[in-house]
Parts: sequence; structure tokens; C-alpha cells
Amino acid sequence: MPIIAALKGHVITGGFELALACDILIGDTTTTFRDTHVKFGLAPCWGLSQKLTRRIGPGRAKIVSFTAGPIRADKAHEWGLLDEVVDSSQSKDAVLDRAIELADAIATNNSLMVRRYKRAIEEGTGMEYHKGLQRERELGLAHYLEIVGDGSTFEDAKEYVKGSSRPRMTSKL
Repeated sequence: MPIIAALKGHVITGGFELALACDILIGDTTTTFRDTHVKFGLAPCWGLSQKLTRRIGPGRAKIVSFTAGPIRADKAHEWGLLDEVVDSSQSKDAVLDRAIELADAIATNNSLMVRRYKRAIEEGTGMEYHKGLQRERELGLAHYLEIVGDGSTFEDAKEYVKGSSRPRMTSKL
């Protein structure tokens, strides 16, 4: 299942590496990232050099890691390090509330498909684009071959499309 990080304040070195192990990073305006490995002569061992590079690109990862300087929430969001920045001026729990809201939204979906979709994203990200597409098709075919047995998934989808449980827009005209 996806792991959502609710981040406030300083996210430094080991905490930075732990945050990068998460699937979705939510922060507020106080969130600041800092990689201090080079400042103290430490080697990253929990994946920061690889995960940060994949998340924000090699040039930006080098800026973050080689300078040991802070990256504030607005820049982190602009660079794709933070997935969302929430306004916590009205509530000290705004970051956590948003993380729970996302978790609830994810939990309403088919958990098997969420896990498989996550796998397709993770495996495909490490491949060339065309190989990632091929892997997605392979995983998709394996999924459909497994679930077609009783046909329930397709029946559920048909009911959703035609049923009253589907959210509908109301016209303002």
C-alpha cells in the first residue's frame, strides 16, 4: 500500500532519507529539507543519493546534497520533492489532516489494484519508457487473467458506470 509522509519543520539527513522512502510527501510552509551528509563527512546509506536524483533530477540533487543547504517548502514543491504543500495557518494539524484525507481516498479503492498500480509505477520508473509500457501491459494482463475467473470486477465496474452510487455533476444552468 502507498505510504504517505506528513512533514512539518526540518527534514534533515536520516529523516530526509526516510521521507524519500514514502510514496507521497505532504508538507506545509514550515517544511525544510536538508542533506547534511557532506557537511559532516557521512555517506548516505539509506538511498538518498538515488531516490533524490530520481525525484528531482541529477542537477538539483547535486545542489541539495553538495551544498548541504536548506530547501524550503515552496522550492521543494516546485522541484517535485513535495507533492503538496498545505496551508497550516488555520490548523496545526493541517498536514496530518491532508495525509489522512488522501489515505481515506486511497482506501476507498480496490486495494489489490492500488498495490499492483504502485508496483507498475515503481517498476516502470526504473526502465526506458517503451520497456515501462511493456511491463505495464504484462502486469495488466496478469491482473486480468487472475480476476476474470468469476467476472465480479467487470460486474462491479458496470454497476458503477450505470448506477446511482457514481458521483454525478449537477447542472448550474
